[in-house]
Amino acid sequence: MVLIGVDVGGTFTDIVCFDRRTSRYRVDKVPSYPGEQWRGIVAALDSLGVAGGDVQRVAHGTTIATNALLELKGARTALVTTKGFRDVLEVGRTRRLLGGLFDMFFKRTPPLVPRDRRFELAERMTAQGVVLRPVEESAVLDVAEQIRRLDVQAVAVCLVNAHRNPSQEATVRDILARALAGMPVVASTEIVRERGEYERTSTCVLNAYLMPTMQRYLGALKDALRERHVHVPLGIMGSNGGTMSFEQASRYVVGTFLSGPVGGTIAAMALGRKLGVADFITFDMGGTSTDVALVHGGQPRLSYDNQVYAYPLRVPQVDIHTIGAGGGSIVHARADRTMDVGPESAAAFPGPACYGRGGTRPTISDANVLLGRLPTEHAIASDLRLDAGAARAAFDGLRPQLAPDGVPADPVTLAAAAIDLAVSKMAAAVREISVHRGFDPREFALVPYGGAGPLHAFLVAMELGMRRVIVPPFPGHISALGQMCADFRRDFSAPWSGTVGVDAIVAMRQVAEGLAERGHAYLADEGIAPADRAHSCTLDMRYAGQSFTLAIPWVAHLDDADALAQRFHARHRETFGYASESSAVEVTVVRVAASGDADKPPLDFDETYSHLAQKPTGQRFASRQVFDGRQWRESRVIDRASCGTGDVIAGPAMIEDFGATSFLPAGWQAVVHESKALLCEWRGEPTTSTKDPT
Repeated sequence: MVLIGVDVGGTFTDIVCFDRRTSRYRVDKVPSYPGEQWRGIVAALDSLGVAGGDVQRVAHGTTIATNALLELKGARTALVTTKGFRDVLEVGRTRRLLGGLFDMFFKRTPPLVPRDRRFELAERMTAQGVVLRPVEESAVLDVAEQIRRLDVQAVAVCLVNAHRNPSQEATVRDILARALAGMPVVASTEIVRERGEYERTSTCVLNAYLMPTMQRYLGALKDALRERHVHVPLGIMGSNGGTMSFEQASRYVVGTFLSGPVGGTIAAMALGRKLGVADFITFDMGGTSTDVALVHGGQPRLSYDNQVYAYPLRVPQVDIHTIGAGGGSIVHARADRTMDVGPESAAAFPGPACYGRGGTRPTISDANVLLGRLPTEHAIASDLRLDAGAARAAFDGLRPQLAPDGVPADPVTLAAAAIDLAVSKMAAAVREISVHRGFDPREFALVPYGGAGPLHAFLVAMELGMRRVIVPPFPGHISALGQMCADFRRDFSAPWSGTVGVDAIVAMRQVAEGLAERGHAYLADEGIAPADRAHSCTLDMRYAGQSFTLAIPWVAHLDDADALAQRFHARHRETFGYASESSAVEVTVVRVAASGDADKPPLDFDETYSHLAQKPTGQRFASRQVFDGRQWRESRVIDRASCGTGDVIAGPAMIEDFGATSFLPAGWQAVVHESKALLCEWRGEPTTSTKDPT
């Protein structure tokens, strides 16, 4: 029986299958199909010859919601709100969410719902949740009629102070759902029950705007899988680090942002537990982008106040920072004729020039081919073979676009400069989620994956002064593996207002118990047995008068007021460098995360690599010239499947795995762990050695 994990990226679709009968993983990488992601998934299944009747579970990471928003291809959406709050989306917080403060040509991004599709109701709820003016059904039906005439495709309902008492909002939603049969209608408190009218409204509108697109995609994927006789639970990775059913994903669309990158973080955490490594930074470089995240004490940092493009999003997300730098990122000339890299990508079609599919513009992949860091003598994925001549021609074509002074005549030197520029941008992304969050990256290991991650990670580590790099098994497919490693999870929250004290603790425990009951109901609907369920609680806390909060873990049945306050002081000191222990401490939100064990594969790759080692590639212990940024060096080319536990590899070396290549520069040493991960350390310039790693 087979477990399947699929990650759809902007360039490639990765699939990982674990066969319980053989204890063996199988992996493949096929081109993605922009606009039709489900085709890449079906092609990946077909390429591995997986029989539908053998499939036990399918877990999937998708960029459907992200792409639809970035391309502004969501549904025609209407907003129904309280009288006097029609323009909340445009007033916002009266600050720029995109664009520099001194940009003379700044134009504000328009709201997703124009003013003629925003409707008001004369209802009102107090800030304490008391109904001042009830909902009139006739008024809601009048709004429904106006919505019907405007050819609207989805409706968002967000009433003022509904987070305190969602009853009126639920009433409006139900009336509209009956009157507009078949049209998606979503209430803000279904998505986020927290104060902040602007953020709650924006989140609700985002969800409604993307619902029809997600529902069409999930329907097409489900139909395609059924045609292949796959009739098993289908899961979607959520941005909170847990998986959800297709049914939940079709309603809670905003919970799927960063779905693919989160999968990589989850797999890295599982590997970290196996290695006994609790502090690391993930570095996921694919064909289109690079995603980085920080894991401290074995747990990723979660962010609750987020932003997608120009729109606030208040849902729990793994704190991932993304930049437009990937293997397919195009190297181009700026207006001032200096070099830049990305964010535009060559994607899978036509792809980098070296793919031989019609691309003519130089990319980071082309640069690596010219520098000898990617193979041209054999295929790197499926039947894809790289063309060094096309890569050279692409960089030759870039030279006339750059300023003549100082432009190197040699395309190789130009390619090395492009890599240096990309590495600088990626190092800045790592600083963003470490230094800017109060952490020193030198105290963390770097865990690279994605098709291009291990190729650049050591260069990024050296720029940041990091001395440890851990390359996972099958690094090109870690995000797909992570889809299978995630448990079911859903986050519940309730607003709170008060200072920490004995009475507050008792009342908050009651709120937490109520949220836990909702969690049990959700997990029961997902078919999770009571013995496989777990709940954890956090509190959003701040000093009285502060406008920002910190999420503090809370063991509701054990922690008293003093223990909770001291934990907040310690976290505040760790984050900001000081604590004000004489100040009152407030709680603003109570959160409960409900999780349930999913059917996960073991992280044991012995059988898989042993099987691959039996298929000679002809590349074992071969060598080739590799440009290290300063000079050409003779570097060994090592087939990773042929390496055994305890083998030591000294750089410079190119370590080729299925779907990814690791560039181990001079001064680095890698040891093959029993998990098949490469534990790499900076050792300084090595002495000359000819000893093979086996």
